[in-house]
Amino acid sequence: MDVVANFFLRAKHWQIFLLLFVLGFVGDVAAVVSSISATSKSSDDFGKLGLPFAFMMALFMLCFLGWFWSMGSFLGSIVQPALRLKTGFFRVALVYPGLYIFVFMAFFQSTTTNPALLAIFFPLHLFAMFCLFYDLYFVSKSLVMAETSKPVSFYDYAGPFFLIWFFPLGVWFIQPRINRLYGQARRDDESSLSPV
Repeated sequence: MDVVANFFLRAKHWQIFLLLFVLGFVGDVAAVVSSISATSKSSDDFGKLGLPFAFMMALFMLCFLGWFWSMGSFLGSIVQPALRLKTGFFRVALVYPGLYIFVFMAFFQSTTTNPALLAIFFPLHLFAMFCLFYDLYFVSKSLVMAETSKPVSFYDYAGPFFLIWFFPLGVWFIQPRINRLYGQARRDDESSLSPV
């Protein structure tokens, strides 16, 4: 497992909270400051002022999707093969929102002045939202299947689904479960490698 996945799977709930919530909060503050400053300056200066916001939002999105990728890849690998969800669309659903945010930020100022661009971005934005909800589905269902080793319905994984969706609160409940499963998988790997 690579360094990024290892970090996200071993990190404590407060570390994930600080990483994601603080990045999101700083990004929002940068957006407010840049929009206030932009109203008093020319529209050409808005692009320069929006750069810190775009950078913080892109960094937040990369960390958020990295957390999802780490959880989904790990949980998918420990679920029994008969229950395992297919990872093909999960990978697409992780990559697309990350790419979309960069493209949207690059064209953001143009979409506010050009309704045709807004009409193009609307379905792209809906697909990005669908991808994020699919990521929530994949991770929450895989988490419950990894813990129970049996097929589950939405009723069974609805709790983790909504906890991950509202991650500033949910990370306090979900990440300890991930840590426990990751620790158990590492112990199982070490015991299978040790001589009898």
